[in-house]
Amino acid sequence: MTKLALIGADALGASICLALRGARPGQFEVAAAAADPDSLRRLRNIGAADKTHESARRAVREAEVVILDTPLIHTRDLMEALRDEFEQGAVVTDTGPAKAPVIEWARTLLPRGVHFVAGRPVPKVDLAGLEDASAEVLKGAEYCVVTETGSNPEAVRTVVSLAEICGAMPFFLDAGEHDTYSAAMGILPTVIAAALMDTASESNSWAEMSRLASGQFRDMTRPAERDPEESHAATMVNPDDLVTWIDRLIASLYGYRNHISEGAEELFSSYIRAWEQRARWQAGAVHPDDVTADRRQGSGEAMAEMMFGTLLLDRYRKMTGKSRKQWQYFREG
Repeated sequence: MTKLALIGADALGASICLALRGARPGQFEVAAAAADPDSLRRLRNIGAADKTHESARRAVREAEVVILDTPLIHTRDLMEALRDEFEQGAVVTDTGPAKAPVIEWARTLLPRGVHFVAGRPVPKVDLAGLEDASAEVLKGAEYCVVTETGSNPEAVRTVVSLAEICGAMPFFLDAGEHDTYSAAMGILPTVIAAALMDTASESNSWAEMSRLASGQFRDMTRPAERDPEESHAATMVNPDDLVTWIDRLIASLYGYRNHISEGAEELFSSYIRAWEQRARWQAGAVHPDDVTADRRQGSGEAMAEMMFGTLLLDRYRKMTGKSRKQWQYFREG
Protein backbone atom coordinates (compact mmCIF):
# COMPACT_ATOMS: atom_id res chain seq x y z
CA MET A 1 0.00 0.00 0.00
CA THR A 2 1.26 3.48 -0.90
CA LYS A 3 1.01 6.05 1.88
CA LEU A 4 0.05 9.41 0.45
CA ALA A 5 -0.31 12.76 2.21
CA LEU A 6 -2.53 15.51 0.83
CA ILE A 7 -1.70 18.94 2.24
CA GLY A 8 -4.60 21.28 1.56
CA ALA A 9 -8.25 20.57 0.99
CA ASP A 10 -8.93 22.03 -2.43
CA ALA A 11 -11.00 20.33 -5.11
CA LEU A 12 -8.01 19.51 -7.31
CA GLY A 13 -6.11 17.55 -4.68
CA ALA A 14 -9.30 15.84 -3.56
CA SER A 15 -10.00 14.84 -7.18
CA ILE A 16 -6.52 13.32 -7.49
CA CYS A 17 -7.08 11.24 -4.36
CA LEU A 18 -10.55 10.16 -5.47
CA ALA A 19 -9.20 9.14 -8.87
CA LEU A 20 -6.28 7.17 -7.38
CA ARG A 21 -8.46 5.39 -4.84
CA GLY A 22 -11.17 4.70 -7.39
CA ALA A 23 -8.77 3.26 -9.97
CA ARG A 24 -6.74 1.20 -7.49
CA PRO A 25 -8.92 0.29 -4.50
CA GLY A 26 -6.86 -0.57 -1.45
CA GLN A 27 -3.57 0.62 -2.96
CA PHE A 28 -3.51 4.16 -1.55
CA GLU A 29 -3.84 5.17 2.08
CA VAL A 30 -4.42 8.93 2.23
CA ALA A 31 -3.76 11.20 5.19
CA ALA A 32 -4.99 14.76 4.59
CA ALA A 33 -4.25 17.96 6.44
CA ALA A 34 -5.91 21.36 6.28
CA ALA A 35 -6.69 24.26 8.59
CA ASP A 36 -10.46 24.03 8.16
CA PRO A 37 -12.11 21.17 10.12
CA ASP A 38 -15.21 21.30 7.91
CA SER A 39 -13.10 20.71 4.80
CA LEU A 40 -11.39 17.77 6.44
CA ARG A 41 -14.75 16.30 7.37
CA ARG A 42 -15.91 16.65 3.77
CA LEU A 43 -12.74 14.95 2.51
CA ARG A 44 -13.55 11.96 4.69
CA ASN A 45 -17.22 11.99 3.72
CA ILE A 46 -16.53 11.89 -0.02
CA GLY A 47 -13.91 9.17 0.40
CA ALA A 48 -10.87 11.23 -0.59
CA ALA A 49 -8.98 10.52 2.65
CA ASP A 50 -8.71 7.76 5.24
CA LYS A 51 -7.34 9.99 7.99
CA THR A 52 -7.36 13.73 8.47
CA HIS A 53 -5.25 16.02 10.64
CA GLU A 54 -5.18 19.71 11.35
CA SER A 55 -1.40 19.33 11.60
CA ALA A 56 0.48 18.98 8.30
CA ARG A 57 3.45 17.57 10.21
CA ARG A 58 1.40 14.59 11.36
CA ALA A 59 0.01 13.98 7.87
CA VAL A 60 3.40 13.75 6.11
CA ARG A 61 5.01 11.38 8.63
CA GLU A 62 5.63 8.03 6.93
CA ALA A 63 4.15 9.34 3.66
CA GLU A 64 5.87 8.04 0.53
CA VAL A 65 4.18 10.66 -1.68
CA VAL A 66 3.19 14.16 -0.58
CA ILE A 67 0.90 16.38 -2.67
CA LEU A 68 1.01 20.08 -1.82
CA ASP A 69 -2.40 21.32 -2.96
CA THR A 70 -2.16 24.79 -1.46
CA PRO A 71 -2.21 28.39 -2.71
CA LEU A 72 1.18 29.51 -3.97
CA ILE A 73 1.50 32.05 -1.16
CA HIS A 74 1.66 29.18 1.36
CA THR A 75 3.81 26.68 -0.55
CA ARG A 76 7.22 28.03 0.43
CA ASP A 77 6.30 28.27 4.10
CA LEU A 78 5.02 24.70 4.06
CA MET A 79 8.22 23.36 2.52
CA GLU A 80 10.24 25.13 5.17
CA ALA A 81 8.00 24.03 8.04
CA LEU A 82 7.87 20.39 6.91
CA ARG A 83 11.46 19.90 5.74
CA ASP A 84 12.42 17.88 8.82
CA GLU A 85 9.19 15.87 8.77
CA PHE A 86 9.39 14.37 5.27
CA GLU A 87 10.46 10.74 5.11
CA GLN A 88 13.76 9.94 3.42
CA GLY A 89 13.00 8.92 -0.15
CA ALA A 90 9.63 10.69 -0.15
CA VAL A 91 8.40 12.19 -3.41
CA VAL A 92 6.91 15.66 -3.02
CA THR A 93 4.83 17.23 -5.78
CA ASP A 94 2.43 20.15 -6.11
CA THR A 95 -0.57 21.33 -8.13
CA GLY A 96 0.01 25.09 -8.41
CA PRO A 97 -0.01 27.44 -11.42
CA ALA A 98 3.68 28.46 -11.30
CA LYS A 99 6.68 26.17 -11.36
CA ALA A 100 9.96 28.14 -11.52
CA PRO A 101 9.69 29.61 -7.99
CA VAL A 102 8.40 26.36 -6.48
CA ILE A 103 11.27 24.37 -7.98
CA GLU A 104 13.73 26.92 -6.60
CA TRP A 105 12.14 26.71 -3.13
CA ALA A 106 12.35 22.93 -3.22
CA ARG A 107 15.99 23.06 -4.30
CA THR A 108 16.97 25.27 -1.38
CA LEU A 109 14.62 24.05 1.35
CA LEU A 110 14.10 20.32 1.00
CA PRO A 111 16.72 18.02 2.52
CA ARG A 112 18.79 15.56 0.51
CA GLY A 113 16.90 12.37 -0.09
CA VAL A 114 13.53 14.10 -0.44
CA HIS A 115 12.69 14.41 -4.13
CA PHE A 116 10.55 17.17 -5.61
CA VAL A 117 8.83 16.89 -8.99
CA ALA A 118 6.58 19.80 -9.94
CA GLY A 119 3.20 18.79 -11.24
CA ARG A 120 -0.01 20.41 -12.33
CA PRO A 121 -3.19 18.65 -13.43
CA VAL A 122 -5.30 20.75 -15.81
CA PRO A 123 -8.91 19.53 -15.55
CA LYS A 124 -11.24 20.38 -18.40
CA VAL A 125 -13.87 21.75 -16.02
CA ASP A 126 -13.78 24.54 -13.47
CA LEU A 127 -13.36 23.35 -9.89
CA ALA A 128 -14.78 26.06 -7.69
CA GLY A 129 -14.85 24.12 -4.41
CA LEU A 130 -14.80 20.71 -2.77
CA GLU A 131 -18.34 20.10 -4.00
CA ASP A 132 -16.84 19.88 -7.52
CA ALA A 133 -14.23 17.24 -6.62
CA SER A 134 -14.63 14.06 -8.63
CA ALA A 135 -12.61 11.07 -9.78
CA GLU A 136 -13.79 11.82 -13.32
CA VAL A 137 -12.47 15.35 -13.84
CA LEU A 138 -8.89 14.25 -14.58
CA LYS A 139 -9.75 11.58 -17.15
CA GLY A 140 -8.27 12.67 -20.46
CA ALA A 141 -6.90 15.87 -18.93
CA GLU A 142 -3.34 17.10 -19.33
CA TYR A 143 -1.12 16.53 -16.30
CA CYS A 144 1.96 18.74 -16.49
CA VAL A 145 5.13 17.09 -15.19
CA VAL A 146 7.83 19.75 -14.90
CA THR A 147 11.35 18.41 -14.65
CA GLU A 148 14.81 19.95 -14.49
CA THR A 149 18.39 18.81 -14.78
CA GLY A 150 19.02 16.61 -11.80
CA SER A 151 15.41 15.51 -11.28
CA ASN A 152 15.39 12.06 -9.70
CA PRO A 153 14.26 9.62 -12.44
CA GLU A 154 12.40 7.36 -10.02
CA ALA A 155 10.55 10.33 -8.52
CA VAL A 156 9.57 11.48 -12.00
CA ARG A 157 8.27 8.00 -12.78
CA THR A 158 6.24 8.10 -9.58
CA VAL A 159 4.49 11.35 -10.54
CA VAL A 160 3.94 10.10 -14.09
CA SER A 161 2.41 6.91 -12.70
CA LEU A 162 0.06 8.92 -10.47
CA ALA A 163 -1.08 10.94 -13.49
CA GLU A 164 -1.70 7.82 -15.55
CA ILE A 165 -3.60 6.05 -12.77
CA CYS A 166 -5.86 9.12 -12.58
CA GLY A 167 -6.56 8.69 -16.30
CA ALA A 168 -4.70 11.89 -17.17
CA MET A 169 -2.08 12.39 -19.89
CA PRO A 170 1.44 13.33 -18.71
CA PHE A 171 2.68 16.47 -20.47
CA PHE A 172 6.41 17.12 -20.03
CA LEU A 173 7.56 20.74 -19.85
CA ASP A 174 10.38 22.74 -18.35
CA ALA A 175 9.55 25.43 -15.82
CA GLY A 176 9.98 28.33 -18.26
CA GLU A 177 7.64 26.79 -20.82
CA HIS A 178 5.03 25.93 -18.24
CA ASP A 179 5.03 29.34 -16.60
CA THR A 180 4.82 31.20 -19.91
CA TYR A 181 1.89 29.11 -21.07
CA SER A 182 0.25 29.26 -17.65
CA ALA A 183 0.46 33.06 -17.68
CA ALA A 184 -1.69 33.09 -20.82
CA MET A 185 -4.02 30.20 -20.07
CA GLY A 186 -4.38 30.52 -16.31
CA ILE A 187 -3.57 34.02 -15.05
CA LEU A 188 -4.57 36.22 -18.00
CA PRO A 189 -8.26 35.22 -17.67
CA THR A 190 -8.18 36.42 -14.05
CA VAL A 191 -6.78 39.80 -15.17
CA ILE A 192 -9.40 40.05 -17.93
CA ALA A 193 -12.21 39.17 -15.50
CA ALA A 194 -11.03 41.75 -12.97
CA ALA A 195 -10.66 44.43 -15.64
CA LEU A 196 -14.12 43.71 -17.06
CA MET A 197 -15.62 43.83 -13.58
CA ASP A 198 -13.87 47.15 -12.91
CA THR A 199 -14.96 48.61 -16.25
CA ALA A 200 -18.62 47.79 -15.68
CA SER A 201 -18.83 48.56 -11.97
CA GLU A 202 -17.09 51.93 -12.25
CA SER A 203 -19.83 53.20 -14.54
CA ASN A 204 -22.23 55.72 -13.03
CA SER A 205 -24.99 53.48 -14.32
CA TRP A 206 -23.70 50.28 -12.72
CA ALA A 207 -26.74 49.89 -10.44
CA GLU A 208 -29.03 49.85 -13.47
CA MET A 209 -26.62 47.97 -15.75
CA SER A 210 -26.12 45.18 -13.26
CA ARG A 211 -29.76 44.23 -13.57
CA LEU A 212 -29.10 43.37 -17.22
CA ALA A 213 -26.02 41.23 -16.55
CA SER A 214 -26.19 38.18 -18.79
CA GLY A 215 -24.94 34.68 -18.24
CA GLN A 216 -21.99 35.58 -20.46
CA PHE A 217 -21.05 38.42 -18.12
CA ARG A 218 -21.25 36.09 -15.14
CA ASP A 219 -19.10 33.47 -16.88
CA MET A 220 -16.50 35.98 -18.02
CA THR A 221 -16.13 37.60 -14.60
CA ARG A 222 -16.13 34.35 -12.60
CA PRO A 223 -12.30 34.28 -12.23
CA ALA A 224 -12.61 37.56 -10.31
CA GLU A 225 -14.25 35.53 -7.51
CA ARG A 226 -10.86 34.07 -6.58
CA ASP A 227 -9.25 35.09 -3.30
CA PRO A 228 -7.63 38.48 -4.12
CA GLU A 229 -4.50 37.57 -2.14
CA GLU A 230 -4.09 34.36 -4.14
CA SER A 231 -4.78 36.14 -7.44
CA HIS A 232 -2.22 38.82 -6.62
CA ALA A 233 0.42 36.25 -5.66
CA ALA A 234 -0.16 34.19 -8.82
CA THR A 235 -0.06 37.33 -10.97
CA MET A 236 3.27 38.51 -9.60
CA VAL A 237 5.07 35.18 -9.90
CA ASN A 238 5.78 35.70 -13.60
CA PRO A 239 5.04 39.37 -14.35
CA ASP A 240 7.20 39.74 -17.48
CA ASP A 241 5.44 36.98 -19.41
CA LEU A 242 2.06 38.15 -18.18
CA VAL A 243 2.75 41.73 -19.31
CA THR A 244 3.69 40.39 -22.74
CA TRP A 245 0.37 38.56 -23.01
CA ILE A 246 -1.53 41.63 -21.79
CA ASP A 247 0.19 43.73 -24.48
CA ARG A 248 -0.84 41.21 -27.11
CA LEU A 249 -4.40 41.25 -25.83
CA ILE A 250 -4.46 45.06 -25.95
CA ALA A 251 -3.24 44.91 -29.53
CA SER A 252 -5.97 42.46 -30.43
CA LEU A 253 -8.65 44.53 -28.69
CA TYR A 254 -7.44 47.63 -30.47
CA GLY A 255 -7.92 45.83 -33.76
CA TYR A 256 -11.50 44.91 -32.84
CA ARG A 257 -12.05 48.48 -31.70
CA ASN A 258 -10.94 49.81 -35.09
CA HIS A 259 -13.06 47.29 -36.98
CA ILE A 260 -16.15 48.26 -34.99
CA SER A 261 -15.48 52.01 -35.17
CA GLU A 262 -14.87 51.96 -38.92
CA GLY A 263 -17.52 49.42 -39.80
CA ALA A 264 -14.76 47.37 -41.39
CA GLU A 265 -15.58 44.08 -43.04
CA GLU A 266 -12.54 42.64 -41.22
CA LEU A 267 -14.68 42.45 -38.08
CA PHE A 268 -16.65 39.60 -39.64
CA SER A 269 -13.37 37.92 -40.55
CA SER A 270 -12.09 38.29 -36.99
CA TYR A 271 -15.20 36.63 -35.58
CA ILE A 272 -14.79 33.81 -38.10
CA ARG A 273 -11.18 33.30 -37.07
CA ALA A 274 -12.03 33.23 -33.34
CA TRP A 275 -14.95 30.86 -33.94
CA GLU A 276 -12.79 28.56 -36.08
CA GLN A 277 -9.86 28.49 -33.65
CA ARG A 278 -12.13 27.74 -30.69
CA ALA A 279 -13.72 24.90 -32.63
CA ARG A 280 -10.27 23.49 -33.41
CA TRP A 281 -9.28 23.73 -29.75
CA GLN A 282 -12.54 22.12 -28.54
CA ALA A 283 -12.09 19.32 -31.06
CA GLY A 284 -8.48 18.71 -30.00
CA ALA A 285 -7.35 19.61 -33.51
CA VAL A 286 -4.91 22.43 -32.76
CA HIS A 287 -1.66 22.04 -34.72
CA PRO A 288 1.48 24.24 -34.68
CA ASP A 289 1.15 24.83 -38.43
CA ASP A 290 -2.23 26.51 -37.83
CA VAL A 291 -0.45 29.62 -36.54
CA THR A 292 0.33 31.95 -39.42
CA ALA A 293 3.54 33.94 -39.67
CA ASP A 294 1.62 37.20 -39.22
CA ARG A 295 0.37 36.04 -35.83
CA ARG A 296 3.74 34.88 -34.45
CA GLN A 297 4.97 38.43 -33.93
CA GLY A 298 6.15 39.69 -30.57
CA SER A 299 3.85 41.85 -28.51
CA GLY A 300 5.82 45.06 -29.11
CA GLU A 301 5.72 44.69 -32.88
CA ALA A 302 2.06 43.67 -32.83
CA MET A 303 1.17 46.66 -30.66
CA ALA A 304 3.00 49.12 -32.91
CA GLU A 305 1.47 47.77 -36.09
CA MET A 306 -2.00 47.66 -34.60
CA MET A 307 -1.78 51.25 -33.42
CA PHE A 308 -0.95 52.32 -36.97
CA GLY A 309 -3.63 50.11 -38.45
CA THR A 310 -1.39 47.82 -40.53
CA LEU A 311 -1.96 44.52 -38.76
CA LEU A 312 -5.42 43.95 -40.21
CA LEU A 313 -5.58 40.47 -41.67
CA ASP A 314 -7.30 40.10 -45.00
CA ARG A 315 -9.02 36.86 -44.12
CA TYR A 316 -12.41 37.85 -45.48
CA ARG A 317 -10.97 38.56 -48.94
CA LYS A 318 -9.12 35.25 -48.88
CA MET A 319 -12.49 33.61 -48.45
CA THR A 320 -14.03 35.41 -51.42
CA GLY A 321 -15.85 32.98 -53.64
CA LYS A 322 -16.36 30.47 -50.86
CA SER A 323 -19.82 29.83 -49.55
CA ARG A 324 -20.53 29.56 -45.84
CA LYS A 325 -20.97 25.81 -46.21
CA GLN A 326 -17.36 25.49 -47.37
CA TRP A 327 -16.00 26.78 -44.07
CA GLN A 328 -14.28 23.96 -42.25
CA TYR A 329 -16.35 24.34 -39.11
CA PHE A 330 -19.73 25.17 -40.64
CA ARG A 331 -22.54 23.90 -38.48
CA GLU A 332 -26.08 23.65 -39.77
CA GLY A 333 -28.96 25.15 -37.88
